[in-house]
Amino acid sequence: MSVNVKYYAVAGITIQVNSDLPITENTFHPRFKLFEVDGPGVDNVVIHHHFYLPDPLLKNHDSQKNEIYKKDQWQIYKTNDAWIYKFHPVFPDDPDHSAVGIFNLNHRHVDIYTCDIDKVKYANHHFNALTLFNSDQVLFSKILSDRNGLIIHSNGFDMDGNGILLAGRSGAGKSTLSKMLKADNMKILCDDRMFIARPGTDFWIYGNWCHGSVPDISQGSAPLKAIFFLKQSKTNQIVLFKDVSALIPLLMKSIVKPFLDKEGWDKTLTTIKDLIETIPCYQLEFDLSGNICKNIRNLIN
Repeated sequence: MSVNVKYYAVAGITIQVNSDLPITENTFHPRFKLFEVDGPGVDNVVIHHHFYLPDPLLKNHDSQKNEIYKKDQWQIYKTNDAWIYKFHPVFPDDPDHSAVGIFNLNHRHVDIYTCDIDKVKYANHHFNALTLFNSDQVLFSKILSDRNGLIIHSNGFDMDGNGILLAGRSGAGKSTLSKMLKADNMKILCDDRMFIARPGTDFWIYGNWCHGSVPDISQGSAPLKAIFFLKQSKTNQIVLFKDVSALIPLLMKSIVKPFLDKEGWDKTLTTIKDLIETIPCYQLEFDLSGNICKNIRNLIN
């Protein structure tokens, strides 16, 4: 069965996808089935897919647009009333099509334009992103920042109803420790990208579809209880960061940085400050024995 509208929910946000072409069961990657819902929610974002390039519309923006970023796949501009994202495939893992996205200022309404996708391809391609880009990060990094939230390069786990994050540079051991925790019956929410939001007084972490190398993915969520910055070692120990100011550069290296104006960065920096003042953060050193899992459980429980 094909339709022209679908709904997906993550982190308390519902994404409504409208399309000029029929959306089939094979249009998006199968993992999106985990996040599919029946209709709009309380907090909604609308994405509309168009299959042509809007030259007159872009020309209307040309006289007032300022270039914000230009590198690799992206050219990004801001106007008085919109953000324009131009995506072109560069790397082998990129989608094999170009696309232009015009986002209103708060990213609640998005028009995606492409002339590289026909009806047959759209029906069967298993796209990895609702924006038709290489990832939906450009959308969520902005809309989460407006909701006291962040995207962090990290693996997230639900440990008996308690959320933990494993953060660290590439090669620090996130995937290695994740396999140990899974073997210890902890539920992985997402690999490599975790959504954080503060819907009330507490920070929560959310599984999402912007995942990395580990195939596990979940629509689950959990209240965040601890962040662990990893370091492979010959010993197992967990040390609390007592100087919270030392955490700011660590988190700045770990967050997926949205394209923001000054007001937006002020919000993000306030969220980071609130996060490190609210959530205990630790340096975690571990060997390959798996004994660190017991240490983590004892600490959180």
